[in-house]
Amino acid sequence: MEEHRKWMKDLFHTGKYSDIDLISDTKLYKAHRSIVCSMSPVIDRSCEFNAAKLDRVEPQGNGSDHRTARASFNFGDAEPEAVECLVQFLYLWDYEVVTAISGDAPDQDILREDDDYSPVTDKATTLEARLLILHAKVFTLAHMYDIPRLRELCIKKFKGVAQQQWKSSYFLDAAREAYTATPTDILEMRKAIVEIFYENRALLDESRVQAFLLGIPQLILDIALYMNKPPTSFSDQGYKWI
Repeated sequence: MEEHRKWMKDLFHTGKYSDIDLISDTKLYKAHRSIVCSMSPVIDRSCEFNAAKLDRVEPQGNGSDHRTARASFNFGDAEPEAVECLVQFLYLWDYEVVTAISGDAPDQDILREDDDYSPVTDKATTLEARLLILHAKVFTLAHMYDIPRLRELCIKKFKGVAQQQWKSSYFLDAAREAYTATPTDILEMRKAIVEIFYENRALLDESRVQAFLLGIPQLILDIALYMNKPPTSFSDQGYKWI
């Protein structure tokens, strides 16, 4: 097993024998269809569609086989760091953050005067807090590309950070991502968000949090339903937590 992991890691880093290009805004990954398409049926269908389209457009009988020719898949405007995590997972069944997210971005954790808890001033702590939104964005991609095990890993990583960084404004950014970027029946990240609110109910006393919640009525309802029947009231059937 260890030898297999080493081999997969080598394929990921070298691109040896690659036959598909995975494209993000900032990077091109030389990948392998047997790995990528077996993990993501969405990317697999895209490759099959593009090959079939070429079969219709280009003349046949010239010896070319579009289904075995080099393929490509573009992740569009998806967050490059989130794409990096997804591609890592395809090969390594795990992911690590390679670079800090928006390292030159202004510190969103400087609190307003009406906030009554200590600001996050340590740079390392702030960078860790930013992982909350990254894990939420990776979860969104895992849903889009139908990679259930990556969704599970994202939730695990998100909860690990949120237990320490729930005061961060990035937690609210992650909540917004969970409630606006995925359908209402994709519940895992929403459940994690609501559980953090339940476990840290002091957040609801904060004016900035109250203002945030007013913009996401479904989150308010989910928190109320969870509080009414905790902690086993979360149903995997639809959005009603009863």
